[in-house]
Amino acid sequence: MSRGKHLFVIHGRSTKPAESVKKKLVMKALRHGLDRVDPGGAASRRINRRDIKCTFVYYGDIANTRMLEKNGSLRDKLTDIDPKHGTPCEPPDRFIEPLERLFAVTDQTKKAYKKFLAAHRDLRGLDNVASMVSWVANLSGLSDNLIKAATADMGAYLMERKVGSAIRERLAGPLRKALLAGDDICLVSHSMGCIVSYDVLWKFSQMSEYKKIQESGARVTDWLTIGNPLGEPGVRKNLYDANERGDGRYPKKIITRWLNIPARDDFVSHDNTIEDDFREMGPAGYKFVESIQDHPEVYTFWATDKGTNPHKLYGYLDNTIVAGRILQWMEG
Repeated sequence: MSRGKHLFVIHGRSTKPAESVKKKLVMKALRHGLDRVDPGGAASRRINRRDIKCTFVYYGDIANTRMLEKNGSLRDKLTDIDPKHGTPCEPPDRFIEPLERLFAVTDQTKKAYKKFLAAHRDLRGLDNVASMVSWVANLSGLSDNLIKAATADMGAYLMERKVGSAIRERLAGPLRKALLAGDDICLVSHSMGCIVSYDVLWKFSQMSEYKKIQESGARVTDWLTIGNPLGEPGVRKNLYDANERGDGRYPKKIITRWLNIPARDDFVSHDNTIEDDFREMGPAGYKFVESIQDHPEVYTFWATDKGTNPHKLYGYLDNTIVAGRILQWMEG
């Protein structure tokens, strides 16, 4: 009996719309990206409950609430209420036109990207300038306080146990079930979702309470990280396994292939290689994974009326390289 295909997508940091809205937007971008690499639409139609199951992992209600606690001015941005969670969230209408503009892009080359920047207000990285400052400060040993101040959601996840636990469980619950069911899993993690995924995979593979998963030999077939901050020193020193030594460090035999895809000008992943930082867990080290690969930079084309944002999840999902790798897993 063949293993069931199961695609997981976990979002990243910053404010979010309601869970149902975010899921619809993610699925639209994912399907459109698949249609770019499979114009007949056969691949995108396979994302359904019977053929390829898709689980969207959402923790935006936790992040929105935490950020609003730290910054009251966000109330002007979080003007809706998520009907599922009863928490403040972004309204859906602000995503409609940017998504249409994204889908209208027909060329994703370097030349097209330069034209794109010339046609829109260039805000590359400005949404994450505070984050970038904290990463630089990591080198001076000032990271903890700066991460807390600069990125309320990421800081809370990394340094507040209750918040971190609540966010991790959003992924851990369905992923644990899929692993024990023997599903063929592709996990697509964006931004802060990469950190959450790493910690969950480490716990599954290293902690005794997950012995059933370890004894099953189940693995995530493909872990795809996009907009990934795991290359940053300040992030790595706050991961769940940061103080472990020997083979107690790193997720252990829970991932088959790890592919990292950065976008040009994405400041959250401005250290855009992870193989050099996690080499020990790869084929030449403890052999915890079969391969760790860094793809060359891709070009993303998300822009609002305020300007560009190369880090946006929808831009990544609509990219032909990202979609092509997902399709490759689908057909494997």
